[in-house]
Amino acid sequence: MNIRSIATITLSVAFFVLVVSGILLYATPYNFWTGSLHVWGAILFLVCIVWHIKHNAKTYKNHMSKKPGRWAMGAAVFGVVPIAIALGLNLPPVYSVVQFGYDLKTSAEPPKREYTIVDLTKDNSAPKLSVFFKAGSSYESEPQPIFLNISYTSVPQIVVWMETLDGEYVDTLYVTGKTSNSSYRTSDEEPDVVRRPEALPYWSHKRGVVASDGLYMPEHNNTDFDGITAATPKVDYQVDMPLPSTGQYKLMVEVNRSYDFNEYYSKTRFPDDTVYSGPGSSGQPSLVYEAIVNSAKAKQFIFNLVGHGHHSGKDGVLYRGLENITTAKNILDFIVATLD
Repeated sequence: MNIRSIATITLSVAFFVLVVSGILLYATPYNFWTGSLHVWGAILFLVCIVWHIKHNAKTYKNHMSKKPGRWAMGAAVFGVVPIAIALGLNLPPVYSVVQFGYDLKTSAEPPKREYTIVDLTKDNSAPKLSVFFKAGSSYESEPQPIFLNISYTSVPQIVVWMETLDGEYVDTLYVTGKTSNSSYRTSDEEPDVVRRPEALPYWSHKRGVVASDGLYMPEHNNTDFDGITAATPKVDYQVDMPLPSTGQYKLMVEVNRSYDFNEYYSKTRFPDDTVYSGPGSSGQPSLVYEAIVNSAKAKQFIFNLVGHGHHSGKDGVLYRGLENITTAKNILDFIVATLD
């Protein structure tokens, strides 16, 4: 058997390996062994092609000296250009073929979703409490106009605090940024600071600190919550914080998001309430969740929805009736606390 025969057979085998491994890579999730086989098949194929061109240089030169040969070479080289453009612009059928392969590859994979970790722990040797917030279908509002066709979306304000089993406030463990320093703004071209007593009223009244304007929400630009605050992420997130206590106690969470109006809590529901109807963004009231923690018995605790705050923050009552609450229940799918 001469070298030409060996090269031809090897080229055929390499081509077969490329076809089979290419089909598997196209239609199934990536596998290291299949990918490696495809790479080495390509290397073998390339070596055979180079050898083939080297030993058939006269034949290639003869083809290129004729017009059909030059046209064929030009069409092959420049034929890549429209393919590249179609891929860049997501044009069918070129893009559709690739997308179909991607869908096949990912159909067997479990769904993936990113989440953010907010780390408030300073002493790594201290026990840790982690609270995970699973974003629901109503976590983010519809785009809200600001000016000049600029819009933004609202995400929830959230606070976590600790109580005794008798319901006595102990300490705030985490609060989102805008609530911590009342940095809410109007949607005007020159925004002003807005006080939002309806944001997290149950917690703010439990905390019991009255601001200079008579409201229970934190003062603007205060530093009371430095070290336990962060902006609300736009995805699922977990807050890691020092474990406040061992034994039995209540962990409380209050959640509120603007612009989540429904049939009952409509923009015109409370026309004489200047807080609710004034800025026009209140929507459904804050929701309050509770978990009874016993560090001696378990390490994970699910929060249960136990009521809601006042729709405009006028008091610190926990309202148990939830019959008029709809989409606000979908701001979070679930909340779970884990003790390290």
